[in-house]
Amino acid sequence: MKLHYAVAVLTLGMLAGSVQAHGLWVAQRAGQWAAVYGEGAEDEAYDPAAIQRVEARTDKGLAARWRSEIRSGQWLFVPEEPVARLALRFDAGAWREMTDGRWLPAGQAAGAGEIRRTWRLLRYASAQLAPLGEPALALGLPLEIVPLKDIQALRKGGKLPVRLLLRGQPLADAKVIGDFINDDQGEPLRTDADGVVVVTLGGNGLNVIQASHAEACLAECTTERVAHSTTLSFIVPRRPE
Repeated sequence: MKLHYAVAVLTLGMLAGSVQAHGLWVAQRAGQWAAVYGEGAEDEAYDPAAIQRVEARTDKGLAARWRSEIRSGQWLFVPEEPVARLALRFDAGAWREMTDGRWLPAGQAAGAGEIRRTWRLLRYASAQLAPLGEPALALGLPLEIVPLKDIQALRKGGKLPVRLLLRGQPLADAKVIGDFINDDQGEPLRTDADGVVVVTLGGNGLNVIQASHAEACLAECTTERVAHSTTLSFIVPRRPE
């Protein structure tokens, strides 16, 4: 395990009201696994130092060796041995939600605008990079989507039950988007009393499931509320011809 700590510095292009909907996920870029930040099919620039914590595990659940690279402002994950699962934590910083709909990072002048509330935006991502042969166990992210079936056994249109955990406990009545890349504005699903929801896989190739949860700051916070977002990403193999 390696740790990285820094304050996020995000681009001015993210000051629109949709900033709270941005998520973090893992995808391949030029043959490397990369941390991608944005909403739907739109990627945003970000400071790679905002990635605070990284966990890489083998298919046996053991810690795996890895290193990171930065290319064109994007954080890349480079495994030094076979890695089956990856988990990332990303601090998108403190923001002010204005009454006129703007979202401003802490420290930026707000002009004559009034503040509706203040937020800390925390983003998490887990990814299955290789077959496991069985359902995955939780990796311990503060908000985490855990698949309840073997992902590699599924194909486009298949049903994948997942459980949403908040600090290790099932989270009921939470919003889940089954296809965050291609249909992030679609009607969200809702988890049941056990934190479970069944997602229909949208297509072959990269699939990203996203969930979110907002709550009051629990302790040692400088903002009124915290907005959590988490994703589960994986590759759905194509059926053989």
